[in-house]
Amino acid sequence: MKLSDPFDYENDLKYAESQPVSFWDDIAKKYIHWDKMYDKVYSGDEMYPDWFKGGELNTCYNVLDIQVQNPLKRDQDALIYECPFLKKTVKLTYYQLYEKVCEFSRVLLNLNISKNDNILIFMANTVEAPIAMLSCARIGATHCVLFDGYSTKSLIDRIEAVRPKVIITSNYGILNEEIITFTPNLIEAIEISTFKPDHVITHNRDLISSDAQLSIIETIPTVPSSLDWDLEINKIKENNQTPFYEYVTVESSHPLYIIYTSGTTGNSKGVVRSNGPHLVCFGYLWPSIVQKNTTFFSHTSIGWVSFHSFLYASLLHGCSFVMFEGGIVKPKHMEDDIWSIVEKHKVSAFLTLAKTIRYLNKVDPDAKQIHSKYDISSLKSIWNGGEVIEDSIPEYIENKLKSRPSIGYGQTETGYLYLFDYIKSKKNPYNTVGPPSPFVYPSILSEDGIELPVNQIGEIVFKLPLPPGFASTFYKNDEQFKKVLTKFPGYYSSGDLGYKDENGYYAIVSRADDQIKIGGNKVQLNTIETSILKHPNVIECCSIGIYNPDCYNKPIGLLTLKQQDSNVDLIQLKNEINSIITQDIDKFAQLTHIIIVEQLPKTKSGKIQRLIISKFLNDNNFKLPDHVFESQQIYTDIKNLYLNNL
Repeated sequence: MKLSDPFDYENDLKYAESQPVSFWDDIAKKYIHWDKMYDKVYSGDEMYPDWFKGGELNTCYNVLDIQVQNPLKRDQDALIYECPFLKKTVKLTYYQLYEKVCEFSRVLLNLNISKNDNILIFMANTVEAPIAMLSCARIGATHCVLFDGYSTKSLIDRIEAVRPKVIITSNYGILNEEIITFTPNLIEAIEISTFKPDHVITHNRDLISSDAQLSIIETIPTVPSSLDWDLEINKIKENNQTPFYEYVTVESSHPLYIIYTSGTTGNSKGVVRSNGPHLVCFGYLWPSIVQKNTTFFSHTSIGWVSFHSFLYASLLHGCSFVMFEGGIVKPKHMEDDIWSIVEKHKVSAFLTLAKTIRYLNKVDPDAKQIHSKYDISSLKSIWNGGEVIEDSIPEYIENKLKSRPSIGYGQTETGYLYLFDYIKSKKNPYNTVGPPSPFVYPSILSEDGIELPVNQIGEIVFKLPLPPGFASTFYKNDEQFKKVLTKFPGYYSSGDLGYKDENGYYAIVSRADDQIKIGGNKVQLNTIETSILKHPNVIECCSIGIYNPDCYNKPIGLLTLKQQDSNVDLIQLKNEINSIITQDIDKFAQLTHIIIVEQLPKTKSGKIQRLIISKFLNDNNFKLPDHVFESQQIYTDIKNLYLNNL
């Protein structure tokens, strides 16, 4: 057999199963430039596979230099930045991005950074962040990117764990049409941390649109002895140095980046991802899920695996990647800003949060307003990920927005999609995330490790060895890494509950710890939430199980409403919602209380932090983790509302 071209799911599924080594060998040779060819495609063991052992390559060369050498790609947009709040658009062609990366790579080399060093990137969602990432890759250094809003304590934890030789930061960023600062927390973290970086480089932004904003920016403190991003680049020219057009080759297993998980289930894990396997997996995945020359738009921020993965994948295949600064929270963001960007850049694939579609479904149920204002005919597919979603979301995308709904399943640990809408000739059932990727073998297991038949809910696991691109370990925490590979011997334990239908499509129903017992009945909290969301006045919700002395749970609902009206009759609203729950599930799943909140605490990628909310409400001794520092007031408000509602 041989690799399909164009992509043929059934062919590749059979090829990967019957000849797995040849399958990955073909991919690695077809899509990746190796400076030194690997000796073996697969070695090591199933828990710690050593993919492409002996091979040497450079990630930046593969995603930039090769495109620049192609006259058809050199002047194509590689990176597009949009910030509606600043009314600013930045476009960088492959050649322009390449030049900027080579310049900043020289800056890093002048600071004696080598491939043995880690670099911490704590920056705004501007083009300078990907430039910093790619520059690290060019010189072989390992980058660790943090999203905005990190507390001082969390920054200290990252600095002391990663021990970065250089920290790269911004003076400010934009979030929800407000200026947010980076340097105050960073200054305090460096002062307290036992580890001190050799250098801090600050990208000092000065673009503002009002005197009030200027006054805020002028008060932002500067990190002591910090180097200025622009001045360091100017030094290269003043000293007659050339940009670093060369590149540093690294072994296939050399870490490209460390990325921390969202922490929705507790403490964050530092996922380590290697250069060779990472490139190879996206060499295969991207052309199997998007069309050639796709313009891909994601409004997720740096510091999240979706940004990392789709940025590198998009550049590797010569596509255009649209990034966004500002956050998608206010009505104008969901009703106008994102669709204006889709029209402006003729976006063909778009990754958004389920919250966006839920909101539109309530305020623009037939999408008439969107279609009357914007031409989104270029949009071939709209992706949702990061959480379990209800059927009304893909239904709205397909029937109202006239685009193909694609719901993928992957984790920070997996690095790329393990389940996806691969078979374009068929329509995925709305409640599924699709069939498995080639070389990915999922099963549904009971709590005691017995494989369950179709349509029965259990934990979704994936057979070892996992494909290239899976985490090589958790940074400085290999014991925790081993736990997810040994809970069910021979499988990776995802921590998610799901089932397989009779056609081999998989559905995710909740996190394993989001299942509660009510009397003798097991219920997935997200099933209750799906019923709650059917109420026309509910925009978002979160269901929590409250512990009871009689050893069962009482579900409550935290709701954000379409109309935040203080005169809402809570008893009537609860009765209306419970009527829906009774019809969909049963009477035992009815809510005992509802609490109306202005917002729910979420990760930066939009996941509701249900487990942390549950622990905070149920355990008076529970202390909120440091990584939710910015949301502490939201948790406190929820708890006060809950206690007042008893």
